[in-house]
Parts: sequence; C-alpha cells; structure tokens
Amino acid sequence: MIGVFICECGGNIGDVVDVNEVKESIQKIPDVKTVRIERFLCSKLGVKRIIDSVKKLDLDRVVVASCSPHMHEETFRETVVEAGLNPYLLVHTNIREQDSWVTKDKRKATEKAIAIITGAVNRARKLQPLKETRVEISKDAMVIGGGIAGITAALQLANSGYHVVLVEKKPSVGGRMAQLSKVFPTLDCAPCILSPRMADVDKSSNITLLTNSEVKEVSGGPGNFEVKVRIKPRGVDPEKCLRCGKCEKVCEVEVPDEYEAGLYTRKAIHLPFAQAVPAAYAIDFENCTRCGKCMEVCPAQAININEEEREETYRVGAIIVTTGYDLLDRGEIERYKVNESTITSLQLERLIENELAAGKVLKNKQGKRIKEVAFILCVGSRNPHKGVPYCSKVCCPYSVKEAILLKKTLPYLRIWIYYTDIRMSGRGYEELYRQAREMNINFIHGKPAEVTADPQTGKLQLIAEDIDTGKVIKNSPDLVVLCPAIIPSGDLHDLAGRLNIAIGEDGFIAEKHPKLSPVSTMREGIYAAGTALGPKDIRESVVDARSTAAKVIEFLGEGYKDISPIKAQLVGECHGAGECVKVCPYNAITLNETTGKAEINILACNGCGACIPACPYNALQLAHYTKEQIMEEVKGLLSVPSEDVKIVGFFGDSTAYPAADAAGVARLNYPPNLLIVRVPSTALLDTDTLIETLNMGADGIMLCENGDTKEGEITEQRVKETQTKLEEMGLEKER
Repeated sequence: MIGVFICECGGNIGDVVDVNEVKESIQKIPDVKTVRIERFLCSKLGVKRIIDSVKKLDLDRVVVASCSPHMHEETFRETVVEAGLNPYLLVHTNIREQDSWVTKDKRKATEKAIAIITGAVNRARKLQPLKETRVEISKDAMVIGGGIAGITAALQLANSGYHVVLVEKKPSVGGRMAQLSKVFPTLDCAPCILSPRMADVDKSSNITLLTNSEVKEVSGGPGNFEVKVRIKPRGVDPEKCLRCGKCEKVCEVEVPDEYEAGLYTRKAIHLPFAQAVPAAYAIDFENCTRCGKCMEVCPAQAININEEEREETYRVGAIIVTTGYDLLDRGEIERYKVNESTITSLQLERLIENELAAGKVLKNKQGKRIKEVAFILCVGSRNPHKGVPYCSKVCCPYSVKEAILLKKTLPYLRIWIYYTDIRMSGRGYEELYRQAREMNINFIHGKPAEVTADPQTGKLQLIAEDIDTGKVIKNSPDLVVLCPAIIPSGDLHDLAGRLNIAIGEDGFIAEKHPKLSPVSTMREGIYAAGTALGPKDIRESVVDARSTAAKVIEFLGEGYKDISPIKAQLVGECHGAGECVKVCPYNAITLNETTGKAEINILACNGCGACIPACPYNALQLAHYTKEQIMEEVKGLLSVPSEDVKIVGFFGDSTAYPAADAAGVARLNYPPNLLIVRVPSTALLDTDTLIETLNMGADGIMLCENGDTKEGEITEQRVKETQTKLEEMGLEKER
C-alpha cells in the first residue's frame, strides 16, 4: 500500500497549488491508502507524521510531493528507513521548483501537480528494495590547481593525516595571489601571507607536489578515481639547483614574463619568481633553443635539456578542483587599450611591487613622470555583448586598494575611478572606500565610451558623464588602468570534460546546490573551491578550500564507502557483443578475458544507463530506473486529462534536472504542459521507449542533457535515430 505526503512548503506550494483538490484526486488512485497534507513536511513534526503513518497503516511504499529531490531526498530516505522501509521504496517528486514556482495559473498548477503525483504513484508500485554495497576506497586525495585555494585545501588535508597529490600546471605554486602586491581591505603584504604556506606545501611529507603538470585522463569512480597526469619536463632538477643564476646569465633567449604580466622580460631558463616553490629554475621549452650553454655553466649539473615528458597514474578517493581564473583579453578591453599608456590592473600590481616598492616613481615610455591616473571599472563585466554578463566582484575593492597604494606612495598623483556601481560588500571594505574618498581620490559614476589617443603626442583622453552630478567630465590622464572581467581559466572546460562534471552558463564549475552544497560538483567525490566556481576574493577562496577539505575528509571517512545500488545490472544472458563496453562514458564495463562476458565495476559505474540500450540482447537494466518503472511514471503523467498538448521532458539528473530547478528558483515561468521525468541520464532511453511515450499520448518529447558530455552525444544520436524511425512510420519527426 502506498502513502502520499504533500507539502505546502509554508505557502510556496500551497498558495499556488490547490492541495486539497490534489488530495481528493490522488485518493482515488488504486493502492493509495492515505494522502496527508503538511505545512512543512521536512520539519520534525512532518517527518514524524510520515513515520507514524508507515507504521500504523502498514505502508510499503511512500511518495513525497514537495521541493526538489536534490534538496531533501536523502532526508526522506532516512525517514522511511526509520519507519522500517527500504530507502529505495520512496519516490520524491517535485511540485515546487518544477510546478508552483514556474506556473502562475493556479488551475494549471493544480492539474500539473495531480499529473506529477499520479506518475510518482505509478512508479512507486514498481519499485523494488535495493541494497547498498560497502567497498574499500582510497584515502588519498588530489587537488588540481596550486593557487591559494589549492594550497589551503592541500595543507588542511595533509595536516589531517591524508596524503594529497597537488597538481599545478605552472612551474611553481602560488597562483594569482603570488602576483599581487598587497591584499584588501587590510593592505597586508600578499607574499608575506602566501609564501609561508607555499613553503609548508614543500615541506609536508603528506603532499606530493607535481608542477608543470596537467590532468590528462580520469577513470574509475568516487572513492577510487584513476587519474593519469602528464608531467612536462622542467629541465632543472629542483633537488640539485643552487639558484646561483649562472644559467640565466648565459641564456640568449628573452621573452615576455607572464608572472610580470608581460611588463618585463625573462630568459628561457628562469626562476618563476623570488618565492617560487619548488625553489628552482625552470626551462621554458617552447622558447628554448637547446643551445646547451646553461648546462655548461651549471656548477651542480642540475640541468637536463633533453628531459622528456612523462605520465604518472594516481589512485585517489576524491578530487578538489581549484584552477583559478583568467582575465578577459577580448571584446570591450580591446576598445580601451589604445597604446602602452593603457594597462591592466594586474600590470599595475606588478608596477606597484617592482617600481614603487623600490622607491621609484611611475614614468611613461618617454621617461616622463606620471601625474594623473584613471581607473576604468567593469571592462567586460556586466556586458553580455562584449564581455560577460556577471559582476567580477573584486574589481571595485582592488581598484580602490591600488588607488590608495598609489596615493600613499606618490601623494602628488591625481586619481580618477570611473565606475558603473561601487560594490564593496565585506568586512572592512566600505571603510577602505571611505578612506579613498578622504584621500581625495575622485570617483566618477559613469564609464567612458572609449579611450582616445592624440595621434601626434599619444596623450590619452577620456570623456564620461557623471550620473550623480549630470556633468560631462573630460580628462587627459597619463596612465589608464583597465579592470577586466574575471573569466574561467582557459583549460577549465576541457578539464571538466575529463572529470565529467558540469559547467554553469557562466563557464565556471556548476555547484550541486548554491546554498546547501556550494562546493560540491554534480559528481560525487569531486569538489571545487575558489574562483573555479566564480569570481571570489581571497577570503572566500580560503573558506571554500577549507570547506572542500572538510567534505573530502567526510567523504573518505574510514576508508570505505557505501555504494549506491543505482547501477547497471546484468539481468539476462550476456553474449559478449561488447557494445556496452564501447558506449560506457566511465570505462566501467569490461569483457572478461576468460568468459568473454561483460563485467561491471560498480565503483566506476556512474549509473548513467548509457549501456542499457546499447546491448542488442537486452541483457542489462539500470536498477531503480528500469524501463518498466519509467514507462509507468510516463503513463501516470499522461493519464490526467488536460486541454493542452502534453510534452514529456526526460531530464538528466546531473545537469538538466538541476537546471530546471534553477529556473524555478529564479521564478522563470514556462508552459505547465511540460511534464518532467527525472532520469540519471537521457542516454538511458532507447528509441522504443521514446516512441512508446508518444503512443501513450504525449504530443511531444523533450530530451535535456549536458551536450558537452558523452551522455549528451549519445542522446543527440538517439534523437536522430528516433526521428528517422518516426518518418518511416509516417509521423512528424519534430515531435
């Protein structure tokens, strides 16, 4: 017998959906023994009502209709277990994010809720009890990215007794923070804060540091990831290098120094920066001519210009992504960057550190003293047409910081800050802004349309209207500082593909839940911190890093893990066709060398179901998402009468389903005739399932999956196959 429990969510559902009408309708469904309405089903009282009902009414299935299962499914699974039921005899269906929050018409919202719950009841009838499997897992962790977030996460794990593999693509850890002069709002010395932590990484016996390295391939699954790392040649043995600098002196190749943001040059063999870890020189083989002069003069014989690239494989239980950010170098920034007197804020950081800290004054290329500086904020930020749509968050505070540092060191400077909106949210930030005002730093509430330069003298000119005063301000600064948008690091998209984690619309890593799981990715065992998740300041990045370390410690636990039973299963005779092996995105299926039959690695299996339709003998099924269970839910959804056309949407649970939830959170209305079926991945669905859905009464089908994944590629191919079959049947392929 089935118990149905409907949550009003304090009015979030009940103010839109007529829950009493829903109750009356659902009570008429066969096998439904009770329907209860609760104000807050997730509350202590609501949970107790479920437990009491299961025990008193001898229920053997439970349907919860409330918020998204991504919010509280685990809560209600624990509840039914406490009531004496198997946790997989629960169906948690969504009538908030995907109904009441996206449907204005109360009549339509109520009809949709009835359809959703009817589908859930049908599905509940077909559920079978499942059991989790306990397996041993690796207690090692990997951190990808060696900036302040990566360093912090690695140190916290190492200090807690876990072994960490720290992978950094550059010759030294340190990241962007290593390029800063001082940090806001305290104006502390950035290297003074960072360098001791970098040294701690070098000293820790629990950290394996891999620089000049990139993750090439990831296989396995949560608890037992197999990570193949490509380690590029450094050309210098860090254990032997004396840092004497003789090699650098004889090197004849000079290129722009990326650490110095291109303002200065370096040699092909160089020390990345003074506080670099490892504390050794490195060869830039892209520019090295391999002349061998550096090897000849090295007193420690630490240089090997013939060192080759190598690969190492590491088995780790969890992964933290801390790949940092890049700065926008296209679009709007090109409009402002007219000559060498226009620089970026990062370049100004290096000027402050190299010139002002050495007691020098700022001069232009002609050797004349700079007397007037203008900052332009939001260069590419909040500009979806020529940049990015979001705010880069740290530009306001760091521009104020840089202006104060300039004014303190060179009091004669006239400084102008052109801004869209000043956003100084954080402890001490507003005080920093007020300090800048008191120092007579000028703030112009307006943005110059362009920066022009006199063709004869090169003198810059800015024209902007100050919104606050209505005046048009004309300036001719000696130096213009552009504050470009923060964007994801260039290789993040490729890395996310290797890790099989989702990327958000902004290009940064998508978190599992913005409030409840802000550092978890959509894939279990993989976490993210710092600006890999979006624009953040140093404090937030450190908090993120400590949070991910705590999540990893919690996840790895005592070295074992209870594996979800929602995995592919052999239910028929395997004939060794091998199609499942080819299609599996996670390399979780192999053919036994002796028997020739398929074997499923439940640790590596992600439960996407892509292998199910691939088997020509129907020997596989996905536990908890069998074809029968899915089709019963579809049947229930379509059984409720409606005047509208009915669209059944199959939404992949890792990306598409949370995206639909996000639409609800944003209150983005869409037609109520879209009825969403949650599946682990749309790659699970075969052509027959889709055509059967149409035969049941669906007017159309929507398949939603992350297009950048293997599952997405399979889904696209399945759509084409189904459209071809529909045409052969004389039906519209557009359905």
